[in-house]
Amino acid sequence: MVEQIVEQLKDADRSLFPGSFTIRALRDSRYHNSAYAIAELIDNSIDADAERIELLCMEEMRRVKTQNRPQICKIGVLDNGTGMSVRTLFDALKFGGGARHNFIGGRGIGKYGMGLPTSSMSQCKRVDVWTWQDGLNSVWHSSIDADNIEKGDYNVPIPDQDTPIPEIWKIAGNEQIYQHHSGTLVVWSKLDKIRWRTGDTIIKKTSQEIGRIHRHYINDDIIRIRAASFFINRPSEPKFETTVVANDPLYLMSSTSVPEKPWDKEPMFKLWYEKEYTTTASGLEVSIGVKYSIVKPEALITESHTRYPGDTKRGQHARHNIGVSVVRADREIVLEDAFLREGGSADNPQNRWWGCEVNFKRNCDELFGVDHNKQMVANFTQAAKDLARDDRSSQIVLDELGIEGDDIYIIVGDIRDQTRAMMREIRRMFAQKRKLDGSPDGGKTPESRAVKTQTEADKNAIADGKEQPTQTDRDRKRIPPEVREAGLTEEFINAGQTREEATRLAKNLIAEDLSYQFNPAQLYGYQMFGVRSSQGILHIDLNMDHRIYDQIRHLEGRLNTEGDENDPAFQAIVALRLLLSSWARMEDQTESRDERTRIQDIAMNWGRQVDRVINQFRERDG
Repeated sequence: MVEQIVEQLKDADRSLFPGSFTIRALRDSRYHNSAYAIAELIDNSIDADAERIELLCMEEMRRVKTQNRPQICKIGVLDNGTGMSVRTLFDALKFGGGARHNFIGGRGIGKYGMGLPTSSMSQCKRVDVWTWQDGLNSVWHSSIDADNIEKGDYNVPIPDQDTPIPEIWKIAGNEQIYQHHSGTLVVWSKLDKIRWRTGDTIIKKTSQEIGRIHRHYINDDIIRIRAASFFINRPSEPKFETTVVANDPLYLMSSTSVPEKPWDKEPMFKLWYEKEYTTTASGLEVSIGVKYSIVKPEALITESHTRYPGDTKRGQHARHNIGVSVVRADREIVLEDAFLREGGSADNPQNRWWGCEVNFKRNCDELFGVDHNKQMVANFTQAAKDLARDDRSSQIVLDELGIEGDDIYIIVGDIRDQTRAMMREIRRMFAQKRKLDGSPDGGKTPESRAVKTQTEADKNAIADGKEQPTQTDRDRKRIPPEVREAGLTEEFINAGQTREEATRLAKNLIAEDLSYQFNPAQLYGYQMFGVRSSQGILHIDLNMDHRIYDQIRHLEGRLNTEGDENDPAFQAIVALRLLLSSWARMEDQTESRDERTRIQDIAMNWGRQVDRVINQFRERDG
């Protein structure tokens, strides 16, 4: 019986990695987005000592529903690096065959030699590579095609010199790069997993991402990256082009992508603290550097006291750079957000005003837990989750986990303590800013007018017998004022206010017997706002990530400083806030849990529709 089974298996497919299933799995390699896959190609260019790199996006007109629209059809990455020999090209298209993964302690960004085929196959079905080391007369070409692999062709094609670089890519690319004695062109086609549909969008999104990922190389002028989109029939006429500039989440660099003067040319933050750690990795003594930055007080100044710093263009830019930047060999791996729960609130918008960078070399890969796609630092992230979100001391947490002398946990513990110290300083700066703004308690603002109007309307409706008191109304009567004040004060402190400011806000709500409080927050999905009841107050959390929030803040930015209630902008904002407070009241009046859930689902759909039409409005009017 055993002999028969063994005999049957002799003719079976004994491949450890069956080709058709392997290519499907590799094509499912999850990059955060297309920009991170493109970043892998740029890594290869940097490793090849390229000084100039170009991201080229080819578009063609396609019928989409009832309209002809430009759609991305091919993507190319061109560089003037050292190029590849025929053997190197042959190996580079193998999964794990690259030339850089053996240099663990040396220069270079690569890890396992899988960057070119893995990143390419995660976005497209076919990748073509042209490379030369002695002028364009020495060009070698090869390619891999997922469709062919699915059909059983598991061999890497032998490179040839019979497939010239298509003329369209020569025209679209920079002539000086092609005139360089060496270089490489990688072209993706059969694009079936690209998230963004137009070349312009790909360039805009990718420029921000690779501007951050490769910021040290850009800032040190080691590389220059041009990005351009063009129509397939007009390669010499870029329809959109830009030069990628550094996007620094620490905001310590000059000449960055911050879209607001003077912070586009000078640092918006200042150095807070830096420290170097020494440990052993891969049998060698290595150094790990950690640097912290904090916003300059002058960057928090706004032209109107009704406008928050976070609503400015620089504030919106900083919102997309929140977290601890983990940098390997001067190339960012991840912007880790596990540290954002400082003070018990992941939604605190003041988190955008500090920065932190951890920088290490390739020989620390195992220590940090770097994955093959260079998008994850598993050990660092786990330590951050264990420590950063726990309010107890680091030592108590480590004792509970049974961890002793782990260098990653020591570093993460220090980061947690420093980020909390920076948050305390940021709260102090915001409190000082409010004093300088001189906006008095009970001042004439659209928010205060809306809150007072809605509160009075509720009380009148109850007094006239038109409405029944809600649980929030009953709490306001039942809970002693001093208890409510203490509870509200703690809530405001946890949301990022100083104790002084939190106490003032709580006292004002109690003294004026108000029923509503508006708060900025970061909510999920298409939520425009969220409603919650606490201490006899209906808290309306406005989602800073929703387009309607920008519209409200845009209106508020146009108000005159005297708080003129006859100002049309003032009245418009009051009306918008009354609309939201009325919805909050309706939710509060709904006691059935199922009915409240249904109403909240409607609010989510409402938010989705509002987001869609505002986006349409912006696209139409530019």
